[in-house]
Amino acid sequence: MLKDNEDFYIRLEKQLLESSCWPSVYKYKFILKSDENSIEQLKSIFTDIDAHISTKLSSSNKFSSITVTANMKSPSFVIEKYKLASKIDGIISL
Repeated sequence: MLKDNEDFYIRLEKQLLESSCWPSVYKYKFILKSDENSIEQLKSIFTDIDAHISTKLSSSNKFSSITVTANMKSPSFVIEKYKLASKIDGIISL
């Protein structure tokens, strides 16, 4: 993993620890190409937890916005999911 990415995750974990009491509800937002395989790959990352997943197509139908809301145990679990999602080709995490 790139050092910049690791620094980002360290800062994110610190911010999450300071801003919320854990466990806490966390909302993920992702954008990716409207490819069914990529969308299913993203959804599979969250099958081990009780998560609400919603999908919205862009006006051109080329991209999909995916929102995942889940009760997460700790910031490290939040970051673990981001790291898994980052392996999907072309994904943007917001």
